[in-house]
Amino acid sequence: MLPAIATYFVEFALPGRFLKYAPDGRNNDTSLADGAIMPFAQRDMVDTFMGGIDPDFYSLIQVCLTELVDAYPALLDQAFPGLPAAQRDAGKTVLETAGADELDKIKNRIEECRRQDYAGPIIDVVGMLPIDELAGMAEALVSLTSLKRRMSLDEETVGGPIDVAVISKGDGLIWIKRKHYFEPALNQHFFENKRTQG
Repeated sequence: MLPAIATYFVEFALPGRFLKYAPDGRNNDTSLADGAIMPFAQRDMVDTFMGGIDPDFYSLIQVCLTELVDAYPALLDQAFPGLPAAQRDAGKTVLETAGADELDKIKNRIEECRRQDYAGPIIDVVGMLPIDELAGMAEALVSLTSLKRRMSLDEETVGGPIDVAVISKGDGLIWIKRKHYFEPALNQHFFENKRTQG
């Protein structure tokens, strides 16, 4: 009754069957009833769009914040060189505990902001979009990924014309946009043959 998805990591396949695969942890997620955006493979641009910040840059900020908080107890020796060892150790313990608590608060605040101001509103809208706009959004996200790969020194793993299909319970699989291996305008006879055969 509710939307569900089954996704797998496939390591080895032969025509018609998968020989080595494993679930990726998102299978049969019925919490998707209102809508979801689930990137596969090259997901960095989708994550940037959803989170409001590049995931690698976000990770760097997290690492820098952690290093900053971890460095403060060691600075106690430099700030108070004549401090007795017992007081210095007690001060370091207080700084370490307070720093870890403050770091958790900062990380939670950032995550809450990402959820409320970026991902949340998009997911709320996705649950109400008509099918043609959902297809357009999916195509735009793939196009963004392709553009980033083309404009950077990264390996260009996404590119070229984009096929877009929609799968719905009522209509099944419907092609919204599909490239041909030939130029349709130059091969009208192909479509005439299809029409006469069908």
